[in-house]
Amino acid sequence: MNHAELRAFVTVAKEGNLTRAAERLCITQPALSLQLKKLQQSIATPLFERHPRGMHLTQAGRQLLPAAERVLTAMSEFRASAASLKGSVLGSLSLGTILDPEFLRLGACLRLLAERHPAVSFTLRHGMSGAMAADVAAGKLDVAFALGPPGLADLREQFEVLALTDFVYRVVAPPNWGGQVRGKTWRELAQLPWIGTPPESVHHRLLARVAAAEAVEFNIVAQVDLEPSMMDLVKSGVALALARDSQALRAAHADGVVIADAVVLPAELAVVCRKERYQEQTVAAAMNIVTEVWHRDSL
Repeated sequence: MNHAELRAFVTVAKEGNLTRAAERLCITQPALSLQLKKLQQSIATPLFERHPRGMHLTQAGRQLLPAAERVLTAMSEFRASAASLKGSVLGSLSLGTILDPEFLRLGACLRLLAERHPAVSFTLRHGMSGAMAADVAAGKLDVAFALGPPGLADLREQFEVLALTDFVYRVVAPPNWGGQVRGKTWRELAQLPWIGTPPESVHHRLLARVAAAEAVEFNIVAQVDLEPSMMDLVKSGVALALARDSQALRAAHADGVVIADAVVLPAELAVVCRKERYQEQTVAAAMNIVTEVWHRDSL
């Protein structure tokens, strides 16, 4: 057995669900299942029973869980002690994530953080951009990914902001709606059915800027807070929505979704922290590693 297998065991035990545990560990579900399988084979003891609502610990699993937690704690303390001898960064970090891990390059960021600063433990919380930024401001999160209009002026007023990349949102429409959206202005598109999002979403903020600039009101027929659900509604013929350029192109190719070709909404991705905390060791380490990964992979 190894550290990764024990961590997989403890995480699944706490989450009670393979999907949530895999997301928390930033690995795929098959990889997590393989780690559990290897651990159970190494001790010749089943640790979980599968149920319709998730994974339940066996009696042996319940008895071994405290020991596994003690081992992980001891290993963390050992790494922290070793790191302190060479002046490495110590501590814990809470990171707010948005969108999908692949777009954020989250796996590469966390891998480099773990390699370079093994004495830093981290927890992840996922949500909408505005909510994650608000949690940073309130001290509930140390660092978060955030989205905004180009320049990120609204974020720079309150946070230390390190810009990562710019991209565009496209208006996507159901298949066979080409005649209704191609060549159309914002004023014309606003009259069609739209999928709305909560105020914490960057979609909401970007469309609010358009509404103010064009003096129009969007015809919102549904409210959704998850990007995959929005795209499903578009594919089903319900309404228009915003989608990142890469998502829009994939959906157009795979599902026949129509992209409005006369309008785009530029946006920017950044990583943020409170200004007064930027010099803290763990915060600075996380901010710098995220920007390093993005700048390295963009070369």
